[in-house]
This record gives sequence, structure tokens and C-alpha cells, in this order.
Amino acid sequence: MDKNIHFGENLQLGDNLRILRKERNLSEREVSNLLHVDITTISKYEHNTRTPDIYTMIKFADVYDVSLDKLVGREEKEYEQSQSEA
Repeated sequence: MDKNIHFGENLQLGDNLRILRKERNLSEREVSNLLHVDITTISKYEHNTRTPDIYTMIKFADVYDVSLDKLVGREEKEYEQSQSEA
């Protein structure tokens, strides 16, 4: 992965999970221990070969101290725009 890629738009969930983990200087093992899942599962999430369920996504958001919107790369203005169109 290009080191110049930043969190947010046009990234898949796994990319966001990996970026957030690295920004917090956590290893895959540390995250697997915090979430009580196998380290191979964390790797699969980060490589987009497996998608976490909503409960696991909430745990990721709590561990990384971000909203679910931020976790999945959804920007605030995207939400505001979709609400104004409704």
C-alpha cells in the first residue's frame, strides 16, 4: 500500500482499519487481544477478505475512539448532503 494514502474517501473498510491501527501504534496482536478475536481475523479484516459484523465494528470504533461513520470512511458532509436531499 502506498504510504501517501490517507484515511477516508475511496478506501475500503480494511484500509481504514489498518490506517487507524497504525496511527495508534498498535500491532495486529494488540488489537486482536482488545477485541477478543484471533489475529488472523484482524489480518483478514485489514486485507478486505473478511468483513466484520456490526458488533465488531462498534468494538473497533471504541478501541480507535472514532465514530462508525469515520471508521467506514464516511465524511460528515456526505451525511449532511444525503439528509438535505431526503
